[in-house]
Amino acid sequence: MLFGKKKKDKPQQPATIKEALESETASAEPQVEITEAEVSADGDAVSGDQGAVTDSAAEEATEEPNSPPPSFKPGQGPHDSKDVDSAKGYINFGAILVPAAKGQKIRLDIDQKTKRVVSLTISIGQASIQLQAFSAPKSGGVWQDVREQIQESVTKQKGRVRILDGRFGKELHARVPTVLKDGRQGWRAARFIGSEGNRWFLRGVIGGRGAIDRKASAGVEELFSRIIVVRGDDPLPPRELLKLKPPEGAKRIAASGQQNRTNGVSPSPPRGPSDSSNDSQNP
Repeated sequence: MLFGKKKKDKPQQPATIKEALESETASAEPQVEITEAEVSADGDAVSGDQGAVTDSAAEEATEEPNSPPPSFKPGQGPHDSKDVDSAKGYINFGAILVPAAKGQKIRLDIDQKTKRVVSLTISIGQASIQLQAFSAPKSGGVWQDVREQIQESVTKQKGRVRILDGRFGKELHARVPTVLKDGRQGWRAARFIGSEGNRWFLRGVIGGRGAIDRKASAGVEELFSRIIVVRGDDPLPPRELLKLKPPEGAKRIAASGQQNRTNGVSPSPPRGPSDSSNDSQNP
C-alpha cells in the first residue's frame, strides 16, 4: 500500500470487551479542528495567513541554502486517487483528500457570494498552506503559466519575486510591500508551490513563518506531498476549480471576524468583462 504505516509489535489483547472498546477509541485517527472563513475578491494582495516581515527578518531567514534536503526528490507527491490503494486515515474534502494529523487545523475558505468552498487552508506549527486543485490539459504546462501570471501580478504591486528550486521543483517566492503594525514599512511574504498530475494541477500557497523559513515549512511541505487529488472523469475546461466540500460529520466552527481576502498574492491579472468568475477561484 502506497501510504502504509510501519507495523508495530502486536499489542497484548484486551482482557474484556470494555478494554477492547477503550483500546479501539485510543487508536482512532487524530481529530482535527475545521473552521470556516469567507473570502472575497476585493483586490487585496495578500491574505492574513501570509507573514508580515521587515527586510532584515526576511533576508536573515533566507540566508540558508535554498536547495531542499538531499532526500527530497522534485516531483514526489502529491498523488492521483487512481494511483493509491487506500485513502484510510485521510479526510475527504471532495477533490482533495488531506491526511489527518495531530495538532493540524483546517479552515474552509468560502466564497461570500456563492457560498462555495474555494480552498482549504491548513496550519501546522508556524506555517500554513492554502490548497486548491484545478483541472488541467493532458499536455501539462499549467504551473509554468501560473508562475508567470503571479510574477506579473506581484511586479504590478511593486513587489519582489524569485523563482527557486524546491522540494516539488520550481517554486515562486513573493514579497509585496505593506505597513507593519508598528507603522514601519515591511513585506507580506508568500511561497507558491505547484504539482501537475493526470489532468489536474494542485497549487499550494505557504504562509506564516514558512513563507520565509524552510525549516518552519517542513510540516506543510510534507503534508502537500501526501495530498491525494480526486480529479474525476468529467470533461472540464483547463483551470476549472475542482469541487471541494466539507467532510461528512465534521464539526464546523464559523471563524467570526476572520476573513481571508484572496489566495495569497493575487495569482493572475484581471479577467475580461465576459468572465464573471471570482478571482479566488483562479489558479
